[in-house]
Amino acid sequence: MRQQAAFTNELPAFDGSLPDDLSSSQLGRELQDIFEHSRLATFFQPIVSLKKSGIIGFEALSRGPENSPLFSPANLFSAAIKHDLLLEMDLMARRIAIETFHRQAHLHQNLPFLFLNVSVSTLLNQNHQTGLTLQYLQAFDLDVSHVVIEITELQPVEDMSLFQEAISHYRRMGFKVAIDDLGSGYNGLKLWSEVKPDFVKVDKHFIAGIDRQADKYRFMETILTLAKGLGTKVIAEGVETESELRMLEKLGVDLVQGYLLKRPAASASMVLDYDLKPQVQSSAGPTEAVKIVISPAKAMSPNTSVQDMTELMLKDQQLEFVPIVEQGIVRGMVWRRELMDVMARPFGYDLHTRKKITRFMDPDPLVFDANTPLVDVSRTITEQGNYERGHFVITEDGFYQGCGSFMEVLRVMTDLQVSSARYANPLSGLPGNVPIQNCIQDHLDQAVSFTVMYVDVDNFKPYNDYYSFEQGDQVISEVAKVLHSAVGLKQAFIGHVGGDDFVVVTRDSGYQAICDNILEGFSQAVAQFYTETDRQRGGIVAKNREGEERFFPMMSLSIGVLLVAPGQFDHTQKLSSCATRAKKGAKSEGGNTYFVADAGLLDQAAS
Repeated sequence: MRQQAAFTNELPAFDGSLPDDLSSSQLGRELQDIFEHSRLATFFQPIVSLKKSGIIGFEALSRGPENSPLFSPANLFSAAIKHDLLLEMDLMARRIAIETFHRQAHLHQNLPFLFLNVSVSTLLNQNHQTGLTLQYLQAFDLDVSHVVIEITELQPVEDMSLFQEAISHYRRMGFKVAIDDLGSGYNGLKLWSEVKPDFVKVDKHFIAGIDRQADKYRFMETILTLAKGLGTKVIAEGVETESELRMLEKLGVDLVQGYLLKRPAASASMVLDYDLKPQVQSSAGPTEAVKIVISPAKAMSPNTSVQDMTELMLKDQQLEFVPIVEQGIVRGMVWRRELMDVMARPFGYDLHTRKKITRFMDPDPLVFDANTPLVDVSRTITEQGNYERGHFVITEDGFYQGCGSFMEVLRVMTDLQVSSARYANPLSGLPGNVPIQNCIQDHLDQAVSFTVMYVDVDNFKPYNDYYSFEQGDQVISEVAKVLHSAVGLKQAFIGHVGGDDFVVVTRDSGYQAICDNILEGFSQAVAQFYTETDRQRGGIVAKNREGEERFFPMMSLSIGVLLVAPGQFDHTQKLSSCATRAKKGAKSEGGNTYFVADAGLLDQAAS
């Protein structure tokens, strides 16, 4: 016989009962106490957008009583499964999570997503009473459109059609759907293809060490390709180091979660433990920032009523969107078409006019920092594939500045690319031979001291032949990024001679720091381009120029540094010859080093 569980909250709860044998063990008695007194706590861990440099949602994580073996969620839910109480535990955890989230008053206007974990078994349980989650949300006036049902795979899906119907039921009510721990469960890819979730969370196993392990890098590349094709947003779980975060940024991952950013806590704080700077990447292509396409757009308060917004749009037939901004912070966007669709439904006007416009706004519009390069904006727009809305928000230092249009970005990008493509290397986006020669000649004509650094990738050809030309192209792109990062704020010209040869020209006397930064940056980045096996043995076995197989160490850089004093050369031809000898000096030392030569001494020796 099972005794009735007492739920202390007045909200509707699962009408279940507890097995009598719970009292026969210590864990059973602790489990019984949890059910009888609702002794669960909810911790929150933020989900962070790198593009927006802020929190877009919180995952609700259940914990048992402190100082109890059931404090751990793994032990808590394992005990529930053992005693056939997973459904009851799931429902109670959901109810308490919603109630606790409601008490976080500072979140009410920020409108972050709430991610609620729901097990596959619960969804398929015939005793699962439908509509409970919606009732919990309505009781605390939480908007269903900001709630994500996060499906955890504690057990395999045995009836896919029944499972799909359960998911469709949630979607019809307005919930969003996420798949948790992709890559570690029973049916990850199958669930993804069948459910077509709004979010997919990649298991932390594939994130740990992604900056050092090429296999994990390739896995994430594949996941991102699938996500783009299926219209799914990817969340990388378990980010614990800054180098992992930087690698995810390079891959184009936007949403991340992990201890580096913030550990789970009882309070859903909007302040991160990690100082997240706005994501402004150095990219190939025009360097102009998105601020050049900004246009003013009147913003409205989150307290605006649906009636006022509707009347505003009816008066101005050209008004396609209205940003929702509170004290300079962007909260969302109202799109004309979507609002008018709601108001045109039967009784739509009568049902909704008194509500706040936040009920019908898009809480997740595209937002770019004003200093984001146009090429990054263009890439994000292209990857999202959603051109219908046509506009995005522009902020600076987190505060609203105005809006931009997709068409204006494309127009400006086209104009800039036409003007710059004539002499740019198409692979790296860096200036090619003509601009390089012009830059050096300008320095010679001005009779100033300057430094020329010729950068060459060691063992690039065998790598290119062994792995593929496509992989080789990625290495070249990475070198360009490393050079930009190494130069930093110093005044310098970066060019791409061709193939695996680059050049840096600077008047700055601190060339040693630049060289050290280049070598260190490439050393950290190069591992991602090799498989785990090749990393372990330190290189690859490939054919040399004579067609003979030999061992080639992992790629490194050789930098020939040429110091040029005023008046040493009249034209670039003789200088280039000296710079080539400086590069050979670096190559002769075995790579991953730089060799410094005085241009005057080399010129005298040649004479």
